[in-house]
Amino acid sequence: MRLDAACALATGKGRKECRDAIRRGAVSVDGIVEKKADRTVTEGQRVVWSGEELDLREHLYFMLCKPDGLVCTTEDLPESVLTLFPPKYRKRLFCVGRLDKDTTGLLLLTDDGAFDHHLMSPKHHAEKEYVVTLARPLSASDVESLQGGMTLENGETTLPCRVIPEGETTCRIVLREGKYHQVKRMFAAVSNRVIALRRVRIGSLDLDPTLADGQWRELTEEEVLLLSEKKE
Repeated sequence: MRLDAACALATGKGRKECRDAIRRGAVSVDGIVEKKADRTVTEGQRVVWSGEELDLREHLYFMLCKPDGLVCTTEDLPESVLTLFPPKYRKRLFCVGRLDKDTTGLLLLTDDGAFDHHLMSPKHHAEKEYVVTLARPLSASDVESLQGGMTLENGETTLPCRVIPEGETTCRIVLREGKYHQVKRMFAAVSNRVIALRRVRIGSLDLDPTLADGQWRELTEEEVLLLSEKKE
């Protein structure tokens, strides 16, 4: 890859800005200042821009344990989940799907559009599993209504799902779709209210139990491949 292209990929800056920085000596390759923008670099080389080492990988994949109070946006806002990541990643990453501001748990971030499309496509139907805390006990008839598919307040219908009670006011719900505020709206349809919502699984990937709220780690190659598999 050309050096200016690699810098653009890693920083999110325009190619012209990268070429200008290279020509003025702001970029080094393996410890040596490089002023040729068309110089070829590979993923294993050390490229430093104004003292910051760049990540030259073509794509990045992260698991975040999203905390309460942050929003899934790429805008430069103090409440964005991207503030939890180093500056060198913030221009590259976007959220795979969204979690509400008050919803916690498993959130994927990447710069790979094909990966995002695959997981979010209705044709793929990647399961999403949530732990739900409710305002009042969940009855057997509520579970039946939720699992069978239901009509929401605006007339939208939901697909059948799985509901696994874990206590009087806690349960797990497994969905294959992701309508706006769907879990909250489904429980509202059985006259209940969601107090807390935490996503713990997407497809074959469970939330890493070693991650505290606000912590993240990179996905392994195996995890990326498993999430990318097409289901019949």
